[in-house]
Amino acid sequence: MKNIINLGINTVNINIQKAVELGFGRVELCLGKEKFYADKLYKFYEKVNRAEKLDLPYSIHLPVYVEEWYPYDYFSAFFIDEDINKRELSFRLLEYNLENLRDCRPSYFVLHFPGISEEWENPKEFSKILCESLNRINEIAKKYDAKINLEYFGSNKNFWDYNKWIEKISKYKNLGILTDTGHLYFASIICKFDFIEALKTLSSNSDAFHIWTTKGDKAYRECKFYKQYHHIGPHIEQMKADGWAFDTKEVIEIIAKQNKPIIIEPSIKYKGSKYLIEGIKSVIKYFQ
Repeated sequence: MKNIINLGINTVNINIQKAVELGFGRVELCLGKEKFYADKLYKFYEKVNRAEKLDLPYSIHLPVYVEEWYPYDYFSAFFIDEDINKRELSFRLLEYNLENLRDCRPSYFVLHFPGISEEWENPKEFSKILCESLNRINEIAKKYDAKINLEYFGSNKNFWDYNKWIEKISKYKNLGILTDTGHLYFASIICKFDFIEALKTLSSNSDAFHIWTTKGDKAYRECKFYKQYHHIGPHIEQMKADGWAFDTKEVIEIIAKQNKPIIIEPSIKYKGSKYLIEGIKSVIKYFQ
C-alpha cells in the first residue's frame, strides 16, 4: 500500500509505526500523555528520531519546552492579549522553544496564536498590536529558518474574521494559516457565520489542516460531546443529519483539493481505539 504523503495524524494516541502501517505519509508531534514532563520530553524526542530515521515528514505542535516561568496552560497563547506581560511571556516561550528545537527538521511548526482574551476597548490599538505581533513572530521564524503555521482559533472576539486572517497573515513568508475544522466549527457558532463557506475560503489560503469533529450546535464548554469526548476522529459516514458538526466527507473533499498537509487530531474517548481506527481507514480509503 502506498502511503498518502499529505495525510497524517497526531501521535498522541497512534504511534509512528502504526501510523505508517495504516497508510499515513506524515505525522504531527507534540507532548504526549505521560505523567511527568521529563517523560513527555523523552518520548517526544524518541518520536522525532523515529520519524527522521524513517524519512517520514513531520510537523511539531508547539510548545514542547515548558518552564516554571510560564504559569499558564502550555497551549494557551497571549500574542494579542491586552496585557503586555502576558504577550511577552508568549514570545519568550516561542523563542525558547525554537532555540531548543534547532536540531529538529520539521516541515513546519504549529502555533496557537490568538488564545482566549477579553475584547479590546480600543480597536485601533488592537490593530497596532496585531501587526506588531505578526511581524515579531515572522522575524523569530526567519531567525530560526522556520515555517510557523498559526492555528485558526476564531473564538477570540478580537480576531475571528477568517478574511482578516487571510489578509493579515498571507503577506508573511515565514507564516501560514492552519485551518482546524473543529475550532472553525465552534467559531462559526460563536461568531455566527457559515461554516462551509468559511472553510472553502480559508482552505484555499491555508498551508495545513487539522481535522476532528464533534456533535451538537453548541461550542466548547456548552457542547456536551466536546466536554465528554474532546476531539472525535473523522469518519466518512459522519453526517450532519445525524447530529454531527458537519458532513465529514464534504469537509475532506474541500480540504483535499488543496494538496496540503491534513493532520487528523483525535482523542480516543469516543468509542475507543476501535472507532478511531475504523474512521482512519474510511478516510484513507477515500484518498486511495
